[in-house]
Amino acid sequence: MTPTSIAGPGPRTLARAGLAAVLVVAGCATPAPSPSPSPTPTPALPPTPTSNTTPLPTPTPVPVGSAVPAPVGTVWVALPAAGIKVPVPASWEQVPPGDLADPDRRADLERRFPGTSALMQQADRLGDRAVPVLLAVDPSEASRSRAFATNLSVLATQPSVGGFLLDFATGFIADGMAETLGAAPPARERVDLPAGEAIRLDFDVPPDETGLSMAAIAWVIGAPRATVLVSMMGTEAALSSIQPDAIANAIMPLADDVP
Repeated sequence: MTPTSIAGPGPRTLARAGLAAVLVVAGCATPAPSPSPSPTPTPALPPTPTSNTTPLPTPTPVPVGSAVPAPVGTVWVALPAAGIKVPVPASWEQVPPGDLADPDRRADLERRFPGTSALMQQADRLGDRAVPVLLAVDPSEASRSRAFATNLSVLATQPSVGGFLLDFATGFIADGMAETLGAAPPARERVDLPAGEAIRLDFDVPPDETGLSMAAIAWVIGAPRATVLVSMMGTEAALSSIQPDAIANAIMPLADDVP
């Protein structure tokens, strides 16, 4: 499921990003690839200039199915609907899917965590096409004082895909999230995670209204039971403190799904 006169995305915009991306993937067709003519050699182009923003460090990917310990300070959360278990910061508040249907629970979350109202409204619109299976939010005072509380979200959609279909789906996710966040096209990297073949997306998000640098990182994973979107959003400092790549590199298939 994150400056001077530059206006960054508001809480509703940031909240919509992860869920809107899955909606695009869940609704897109997966046509068979049509044959293409042999490519014509073209002169090499000079490298495209990159952003001056220093990306968060990426640990070495681990083989699919490998057993990896949860990062220090996290606890395992099993998500049967997605067929995976995810390490979540132990101090964060976990919001299971059932709570999103409880009016009293929703009202409490919307009161305490900025941005969650728009997030849950988007979840309602998705229906059965893509299922939110976890929302975890940093409950610290610093997080709650911002326009959007630092969070980790997991959504799942059927079926599980890999290879060029994973690239195809990720392209829609990348375009949709970049447009929603007002960000440039993200850096993409294919990685092998214990949960399955995956593509990592790293967005350079404009600062928020207060001038804080925002970041959004997502992994589209061809897990054994479903195609899973894991996203983390928040300030660059907040995401660096939880080591998002270490969390992603520890996501595991549930025991019954390990090859």
